[in-house]
Amino acid sequence: MFFKLQPLIYSIFFLLSLEAVALKENWVKTVAWLLIILTIIIVWPLTRKPRFIALPFFLSLGALALLFLVDHSVEKQVFIFLATGIYYLTLLGGYRLRFYNSDQTALGMVNLATLSTAFLWFTAALGFYLNFQVKYWIMVIFVVTIFLISLPSFCTNAKDREDRLRKSKEKKESIGLVGIIFLDLILALIMSQFFWGIIFLPFGYLTLGGSALIIFYEFWDVIRLYLRGELTRKKIIVNWVIGSVLLFGILLTAQWALVAKI
Repeated sequence: MFFKLQPLIYSIFFLLSLEAVALKENWVKTVAWLLIILTIIIVWPLTRKPRFIALPFFLSLGALALLFLVDHSVEKQVFIFLATGIYYLTLLGGYRLRFYNSDQTALGMVNLATLSTAFLWFTAALGFYLNFQVKYWIMVIFVVTIFLISLPSFCTNAKDREDRLRKSKEKKESIGLVGIIFLDLILALIMSQFFWGIIFLPFGYLTLGGSALIIFYEFWDVIRLYLRGELTRKKIIVNWVIGSVLLFGILLTAQWALVAKI
């Protein structure tokens, strides 16, 4: 079922929080603390799995930060409703996986939430760098949190494979937590180095954020497929061809912004 009362109520509170910032931008810090408290005290017990706290936590802060950068009121409203929909799916996916680790619909929700959170987090980081006086190393630390954003999806996909192996009684070893953390650290390192390079490119933060999402997806999906035991050479080639075309299209149609950085 796609309707659950608790995730819906929390999502409505999330929507009202974003609406408050849209009306009064000077409330952003207060609302940020409210969302942090909501995540730790209320959302966490909903899923009862510590790793799931990362997605609603970073999704909330990323959406709040990006909303602060949006100027037009209509665009703000569209963004708020899209962010709220993703937030609801994030909570619903974590809630359903609490009862059944191999819920494929819930796994899809968590995977979608991971990519959406990564996009918001990347774009907000680049937006603040380009619009405010932000030190390079602070932004890199900001991006390294991708380790925490990716961890829930990696753990759930690895757990799904473990359950499938147990049911089929196949004698294959599943990837343990240490292996998942190691692969996640590699992903975080790759993305931090990638960000260190693209912050000097003459594009807007939305273009750079979209480009970062494509790069993130390519490496994230390889790790995800590996953890699920579904990684093949064909899938890698297809993903990278599609990703390269999308990346080339974004950069080709982007508006160049030659602004000197001090």
